[in-house]
Amino acid sequence: MNIERKQLIELCDKFLNGEIQKTDLSNFASNCIFSEEIDWEENDNVISETIFEWDNEDINFPINNVNVKLWKNRLQNNVDELMQYNDWNIHIEKQKEICAKYNSKWKPISKNLNIGVSENLNLETLNGLRNKTESGKVCWFIWSGEYSTDDNFFKPICAEHLLQKKPKLIDYLGLDEGFRFLINENGYEDVWFDEKILEI
Repeated sequence: MNIERKQLIELCDKFLNGEIQKTDLSNFASNCIFSEEIDWEENDNVISETIFEWDNEDINFPINNVNVKLWKNRLQNNVDELMQYNDWNIHIEKQKEICAKYNSKWKPISKNLNIGVSENLNLETLNGLRNKTESGKVCWFIWSGEYSTDDNFFKPICAEHLLQKKPKLIDYLGLDEGFRFLINENGYEDVWFDEKILEI
């Protein structure tokens, strides 16, 4: 039996449609690796990487809806964004670049720090601002759409969880206190220092 990309894409679709579970993907991958009757094109690294990643999510990427969509995209279009959506450290160089570009000291936060985000991050424009950093308090606030002073507007989430929601945001979380940013999906970017933030 020869494995082709289209078969892996079909498995991705079945997972996303709820027809199979992550154990089905990992079992399939394990069978491919250990069976002498199953083979695939040796020169197609995407097939090999996908099978080996599915085989052990503990040392690779979690098998979940976000990552399965990314695997499908890699299989279909040769676009690999799995690290961007799963590895915090891959964003550090970009953070430093943005800080240098806008004359900010690079002041990274722990990926375990809670930040405040609005419920809907799916609107086109995303805003962010950084307050003074105080132990145990949220310093980053990120929202889309109209800003609200409602007490329930921002919900605390672990910064690392933004990786799978909006990985692009991680690139801006190294900006110093008092900085703000405005970005959108089309590549627009504006970053500036707002001293009023530090007076709050």
